[in-house]
Amino acid sequence: MPVVHAHEVDIHYRINGDGEETVMLVNGVGDDLEGWAMQIDPLVAAGLRVVTFDNRGVGRSSFPPGPYSSSEMAADTKVLADALRLGEFHLVGVSMGGLIAQEYALAYPDDLRSVVLANTYAKPDAYTRAAFDAWGQIAEAAGMPLMMRQQAPWVFSPAFYDAHPERLTTILGEMERSPQPAASFSAQIAALLTHDCTDRLASLRTPALVIAADDDIIIRLSLSHHLYEELPRGSWAIVPGGHAAFVENPDPWNRAVIAFIDQHRAAVH
Repeated sequence: MPVVHAHEVDIHYRINGDGEETVMLVNGVGDDLEGWAMQIDPLVAAGLRVVTFDNRGVGRSSFPPGPYSSSEMAADTKVLADALRLGEFHLVGVSMGGLIAQEYALAYPDDLRSVVLANTYAKPDAYTRAAFDAWGQIAEAAGMPLMMRQQAPWVFSPAFYDAHPERLTTILGEMERSPQPAASFSAQIAALLTHDCTDRLASLRTPALVIAADDDIIIRLSLSHHLYEELPRGSWAIVPGGHAAFVENPDPWNRAVIAFIDQHRAAVH
């Protein structure tokens, strides 16, 4: 099992493809690297080497005591990138992964050719903070299977519920079998609650794409657009779907990411 040791934490990772340029994908809360199943093949087909990994507190990485912060997990990501000698690469983060990607781009800008910030924010508003706080409380009080089942209406769109009930049932079954301890899930939730890059985004010089989903009810279009408005080199895209648009309707999401990366490959500069 490939592992890099980062700040007293073991980070489990996987590499797919052998493209000349690398994209690293950063998971959202509660997701391990298997959550990128719908992205790997399209990214590899686009000529990219794809690095996925488990954040601290999930999958096969370590489960240190929380709470965690987005900057702390960005530092873990930096150790992994250095250990793999990635050089300049493209960074893609979704939801909590988008918070981590912001912190990475601010702290280590020379590492990146581009950054994608999907279904994420610079700072949570009161509504989103309350929702994520409730997720952590439910996990701790009722356990992860119930937490994952009640999470589904927040992250999948009504259209997905109507059109793909069998697929949704399969996804829910996989979510409910998550081995992540409730304490580690709550530790990751802390990063969602405390993240705040609003006063620093003007200094983020990496070309950045903000992706929002048109039916995301937990990180709404307006919240993501506030992030985009603060970026000096920002681009904006809206894709169909809910918060987990990259899972429920991956093709438009993947096309947006690949098109943006294509604009910032070494060969086009």
